[in-house]
Amino acid sequence: MANRRQSLSILIVYFIVYALPSLLVTALPHLGSQVYLIQTLDYLIGAVILGWLAWHHAKPNAIEQQPSSWLATVLWGLAGTAIVILGQNLILNLTRLLGQSTASANTSTLLAAGQKYPFFFLAIIVGAPIMEEIVFRKVLFGFFAPVTGGVGAAVISSILFSFAHADGHLILYAFIGLFFCWLYQHTGRIQTSMIAHILMNCLVVVPLFWS
Repeated sequence: MANRRQSLSILIVYFIVYALPSLLVTALPHLGSQVYLIQTLDYLIGAVILGWLAWHHAKPNAIEQQPSSWLATVLWGLAGTAIVILGQNLILNLTRLLGQSTASANTSTLLAAGQKYPFFFLAIIVGAPIMEEIVFRKVLFGFFAPVTGGVGAAVISSILFSFAHADGHLILYAFIGLFFCWLYQHTGRIQTSMIAHILMNCLVVVPLFWS
């Protein structure tokens, strides 16, 4: 019961964090570029709050009963980064061969904002990945796993993860979600998928600084 209340609190805070910038833009249109600073702070503070909610007086869920060592967690996080990048490239190449666009309007918009306001990259590579892993893996995957089994829970979580990004690449994001569920399941630590998610986003952002 305590974990259910905790999960509900996490979901409520997550929706507030993601809705807040849009609400502020609507209510205060004169904010202009300041909205990117507000969104960055919003995501970072949101990540801290969700982290506190996720681990404060929390009991391990079914996935976390036998966690791996911290060394294994880090190593799987690093290996997971390489695997998820390889998987992304394969899916995007297949998409290209099928004559479909590989462009992501969502990613392009975020990266363009980051190039203009570099501090915004903190929201992309720190705030968003931490919140998404807590919500889609620890809460949703962790909640549904005892009910539907690991495969069913991973599919539900990953479909929701894919729709949340809403840029047309449903299969790509579903693959990412499924793989991050596997990392979490395999090590019993949400930090594993967090590491892979953060590094994956870093590998998208870092080349922009070199260019």
